[in-house]
Amino acid sequence: MQVPGGTRERIDFMFKALIAAIFLSGWTTAGLAQTSAEIASYKRAVVAMKAGDWETARAEAQRAGPVARDIIEWRRFRASEGDFVSIRKFLSRRADWPGLKLLRRRSETNVPVGSRPLEVIDFFSSQPPQTGAGARALIAAYRSKGFHAEAEAEAVRVWQTMLIEQEDHDALLKEFRNVLRPHHEARLDMLLWRGARQNAERMYPLVSNGWVALARARLARRGTGSGVEVLIGKVPGSHRDHPGLAFEIMQWRARNGDNQEAAAIFFEAGEDGLGRPARWAGWRRSLARRLMRDGKAELAYRLASRHGLQEGSSYADLEWLSGYLALTYMNDGQVALHHFKRFRDAVERPISLGRAGYWQGRARESLGDLAGARRAYALGARHQTSFYGLLAAERAGIPLDSALRGEETFPHWTSTTLPRSSVFAAVRFFIASGERDQAEQFVSHMAETLPRHELGSLGEYVLAENEPHLSVAIAKQAARRGIVLPRYYFPVARMGVSNFPIPRELVLAITRQESEFDPAVRSRVGALGIMQLMPDTAREVAAYLDMPYSSSRMLSDTYYNTRLGTAYLDELLERYDGNVVLVAAAYNAGPGRADRWTDSLGDPRRSDMVDWIEHIPYNETRNYVMRVAEGMLVYRARLGGKLGPVTMSREIADWRGHERAVRSGWSGWTSVRPRLRPAPLTD
Repeated sequence: MQVPGGTRERIDFMFKALIAAIFLSGWTTAGLAQTSAEIASYKRAVVAMKAGDWETARAEAQRAGPVARDIIEWRRFRASEGDFVSIRKFLSRRADWPGLKLLRRRSETNVPVGSRPLEVIDFFSSQPPQTGAGARALIAAYRSKGFHAEAEAEAVRVWQTMLIEQEDHDALLKEFRNVLRPHHEARLDMLLWRGARQNAERMYPLVSNGWVALARARLARRGTGSGVEVLIGKVPGSHRDHPGLAFEIMQWRARNGDNQEAAAIFFEAGEDGLGRPARWAGWRRSLARRLMRDGKAELAYRLASRHGLQEGSSYADLEWLSGYLALTYMNDGQVALHHFKRFRDAVERPISLGRAGYWQGRARESLGDLAGARRAYALGARHQTSFYGLLAAERAGIPLDSALRGEETFPHWTSTTLPRSSVFAAVRFFIASGERDQAEQFVSHMAETLPRHELGSLGEYVLAENEPHLSVAIAKQAARRGIVLPRYYFPVARMGVSNFPIPRELVLAITRQESEFDPAVRSRVGALGIMQLMPDTAREVAAYLDMPYSSSRMLSDTYYNTRLGTAYLDELLERYDGNVVLVAAAYNAGPGRADRWTDSLGDPRRSDMVDWIEHIPYNETRNYVMRVAEGMLVYRARLGGKLGPVTMSREIADWRGHERAVRSGWSGWTSVRPRLRPAPLTD
């Protein structure tokens, strides 16, 4: 083709120049162009930022390029250091970055007087105000443009849904007293459900004496002070049967262990008398499980099944629990199947889909529908990264899925869209500077939208950087979308120890659940490092092993932490005769609690293991045991590549043959205190 005024060589030259210009602009290579000098500048910026020297931090980050500069800006704005105009420009420039909701919230208090009304309206067009100050700025913008209906609607929205400061409360009342008058009771009720005492008390002059008496009684019953019954007695008959008061009384009874009395309030109110059924759902589930453990299965079923919900996670949980009670205690497979079908229709994640298939299979088996049971188990067995998916495979005689080996390959990240992503470029800066928490926030955000092949590319990148913790974060977010990537979901982390005293798959499964392989994590209750030992436990294990104890090494030395953690696990295996369920329960909640559960629930080594797990009183521990059990089998496939039949039930019940690597003849961990966690909420 002839091009007027030029030759093919000129076209080639112009094309190459264009590509070079784009390359130098950073548009195509946001995630590629990071030199050692840029990384060094960024590290200096972080040091200055942590010292509160934002000016130096910005100057150093500027030398590292536009992404590094905006990382510092992002952090500055989230620390409430930015002005409205700068934040607005940042939101436009980095609209795909994580954490923007908090950043926007922080900016709302800085909307300058005299801002252009249409700019303010535009700022809030993608997300309504989160603060009273932001709402007032938007209302002022609406009014200045003559949008009075919109201003009134925003005032009502704030009044019905938000906690606000005294200044905002007074200003809204002054401007919209007549508009807001019909909504005072609704606002007070909302505030009482949320337990917002200070905001609620501001409403007392605006409502009737009956509502004031009701509010005082609800707040008093929520607390632990005296005189509660007197305040309840002052509530007039017109307000005595309010769902909010019934909820507070129920909650107080449940917290005091009066399970049947608490359950009675549910039945007295009925499905239509709860006010906000979703607020009751957590206690409904908890009380139903308590009643189940107390041997009151029919009462538990009535409570669980009459939930009045139509959707959501609580709906799914209660439908499953209703099915479990109907099948296990009431021997009614047909009713159980009805609930399990509803559970299946309400869930999307692999863990829940595996559960649905297994229990639908169990229900059909109880009805003599063996063909239907096999089909249900086969559906559950599609999700073999889950506890119940593996049990479904075992029940159906389906071998381990070859995908568990984690051999699927993905494109190298440089051949994907990742190099064009400023979010990915930020991840690279975070990894280079050792800022694992920030990297996790950004990769998790990326995993919300990336296609499967790029999720794999991102996972492979972080593994190549020796960041298995980030690999798990990516894969967990992907699993929430129904995308399972075994290689990154269950990474084979390098933990600094080559010869474990116990099977490696158990070490990896426990560690994945404890810390997700973050070597420097410190829990809220003080558990340390990659295997999350409590200091007292670690100190006594170290003494037994003739090793000095160092809390700093627990966070900085993966080998040291793993050595202590695996020695502790080894003794737990000995103590519980290789029963992985009890070992996991003891590691999570303490041997003392595990022993008490064997007393109250029976010994799982001589009973139905699945039922025993489902009767563990603590949500956290029940979930923990299942995740460790599934992880153990997946890791065995990942480590050895062997597939064959699933033998999960036998293996978690009695795991003999683990090699001992501590002194023989030692009497056990009689002096080691249980892990000093605060008691988790039961169910």
